[in-house]
Amino acid sequence: MRARSSFLPAYYRVAEDIKNKIDRGELKPGDMIPSTAQLARQYGVSHMTVRHGLELLAKDGYIESIQGKGSFVASPRMDTLLLEFSENKIFGKNKGFRVQLSELEIIPADAKIAHKLGVKEGNKVLKIRRILSDEKGPVAVDSRFLPYVKGTPLLEKEIAYAAFPDLVARHTELVSVKNVLEVSPCILSKEEAELLEARAGLPALCIEQIIYAAKNRPIGWSKMICRGDRFTLKAVSQP
Repeated sequence: MRARSSFLPAYYRVAEDIKNKIDRGELKPGDMIPSTAQLARQYGVSHMTVRHGLELLAKDGYIESIQGKGSFVASPRMDTLLLEFSENKIFGKNKGFRVQLSELEIIPADAKIAHKLGVKEGNKVLKIRRILSDEKGPVAVDSRFLPYVKGTPLLEKEIAYAAFPDLVARHTELVSVKNVLEVSPCILSKEEAELLEARAGLPALCIEQIIYAAKNRPIGWSKMICRGDRFTLKAVSQP
């Protein structure tokens, strides 16, 4: 079997090797990256290939170029954090994480749903409600709303387990271009508390996502209510 690296473009392999040296501390913030000619000789590639690799590193924030001086290892951006909002990451795929599809119906959009999805009040929308649990019990109630598209099939497994951006992409022919996520404090309503096996009025977190197509057109809205005592969010500085 051929090594994975043999299938990767040469410029990507150059970038990956330099990135690994930065991650291991062999190259530290402020260190100068060897010149294009030196890297070309070192890796046995063209100057153009090296430049493509350096562009990739600069785009990912690993290096920065100073005109007339060269490229240098960038200092980590501690004020820029990456939040990987996938359910396996958040709830832990090895901690008994499970999903229950509790509601799937076509409903008329009320004023709030109509506003979030940019549709007329009363228009048909698809409502999906899921209960997300770990080994301790229910953690979150996730309500998803999509403009109703007649004749668009959705498999129950996709509805229950697909990540929200993937679900939106499968439900429409429009291309998703932006995902806006907002986290805010809230308290559990009576209905939410019953679903989460908690007491109404307890502190909780509300996580909303709106997926947009071109021209700022909303094509999906989700609202996840999470128990404050069983839920945490973690973001890490990158790179």
